[in-house]
Amino acid sequence: MDMKSGVVFMFKRLVPLCLILSLLFWPVLPAAAGDVDRGASTVKEIMDYVHRYHIGKPEVGQLVDGAVRGMLENLGDPYTEYLSPEGLDQFTGSLEGEMAGIGVELEGWPPYPAVVKVMPGSPATRAGIREKDRIIRVDGQEVGGLPLQQVVEKIRGPAGSRVVLTIRRSGGQDLTVEVNRENLNLPTLEWQMLPGNTGYINIRTFGSRTAEELKAVLEKWQPAGISGLILDLRSDPGGYLQAAVDIAGYFLPAGQLVVTTVDRDGRKENYYTAGRAMAAGIPLVVLVDGMTASAAEVLAGALQDYKAAVLVGDRTYGKGVVQAIIPLEAGGALKITVARYLTPRGRSIDGSGLAPDRWVLTPALQLPAARQELHPGAPRTVIFDLKGGAVMVGGEECPGGLPAQVRSGDVYLPLRFTLEALGFQVRWQEEGRLVFIDAPGRKAVLHVDRNTVTINGLEQPLGGTLYSPAGSLYAPLSLFTTLGVTVSPPEEHLKLELSPGKQE
Repeated sequence: MDMKSGVVFMFKRLVPLCLILSLLFWPVLPAAAGDVDRGASTVKEIMDYVHRYHIGKPEVGQLVDGAVRGMLENLGDPYTEYLSPEGLDQFTGSLEGEMAGIGVELEGWPPYPAVVKVMPGSPATRAGIREKDRIIRVDGQEVGGLPLQQVVEKIRGPAGSRVVLTIRRSGGQDLTVEVNRENLNLPTLEWQMLPGNTGYINIRTFGSRTAEELKAVLEKWQPAGISGLILDLRSDPGGYLQAAVDIAGYFLPAGQLVVTTVDRDGRKENYYTAGRAMAAGIPLVVLVDGMTASAAEVLAGALQDYKAAVLVGDRTYGKGVVQAIIPLEAGGALKITVARYLTPRGRSIDGSGLAPDRWVLTPALQLPAARQELHPGAPRTVIFDLKGGAVMVGGEECPGGLPAQVRSGDVYLPLRFTLEALGFQVRWQEEGRLVFIDAPGRKAVLHVDRNTVTINGLEQPLGGTLYSPAGSLYAPLSLFTTLGVTVSPPEEHLKLELSPGKQE
């Protein structure tokens, strides 16, 4: 567990190399004259004097850029910005899955990001890049310890240009590859059928064709039928508002309020579902995390308000404002915040985000937890291979699962990982160094410094000492039995099981 942040046991985040800004498009009218003209006259006069007399001989373009950026930064609004003609093309292209890149997705796991997906037929595939490769250097520059987004920006670039990557393969082998960047035309969503006749759809961004892409997938599944559906909105930065409204119409009856926008004068505009709700009634789980933003939050918030879906994961980004894109006569565009939005129940999530119905902060467990929520009455199991180190959750191997450890003959388990896999919610509190453990009908508080646990008001010893290898908090096996978990005798494989009924 990250005891300083109190958020996660380990850091893991997927960010596509086609990273885009999140926004909702909205039409606006040209600016009015009057006070604006008088203010512009002052700016023009100052710009003229600086250009003519300043010792630095600044270019006009430099002054214009500084004036625009200074004006927008003074608003204190991170979503209002100037887009150059090139930036506008890149921005709109990325919304539609049209972007320049090498065709990989990265996982941020310090110190070096790892490749988690190589897109078929992409430049990365032809260059021999593989999943699990670590990116060590970009164009000769060390990237260890850099934020993932900075690494992404270094790898991105215009089509036709080249980037040199130093990658580290399993076993410690370092390779240098040169990759040509190309324009990529990708679908805005991906889908697959999971075991148990469960549909899985990952929406990468809300573009103009996303609703039609999703409709085609749902129609493909309709003849055979599906038992449940997982809609993955993790790391989805948003996009078109209308796309979110159209997609909500696949899950909600026609005429249902999806979102309300409120402008600066208090004027409201309501957006409603229309058409046939082809997926209504199918058990639905929506995966969200701290990068779920904008239009993705509009959809998730509406489904949560109507109890049409269970939200699983982490708190969303909290972008509850609407931007308009205004083309400029000189080229480029102004992206400007023009309204706030409210969920159907009137919730404003700007700055606060959506809280999931089930908190699962361990990224590797979010998809298994979603599958559990589709079968809420089934027992929840975790199996640790004490010799090989593999971890099984719900009968399937869990990549990224933390292994059990044996110390002086006693078994210790990763606290958050194990509890979240069994359906508990875990929250760290730095003050007092406490871990709050919560499940229906059972609450506990773990006192880290005292090696005790309080259950139903009674404090008792753990029967072992907590410890934190590599920053992940491990607890003795006895803690889990104290919490009502059924534990098999620890031989080569250790099985933990918790039935929802046992938590009552």
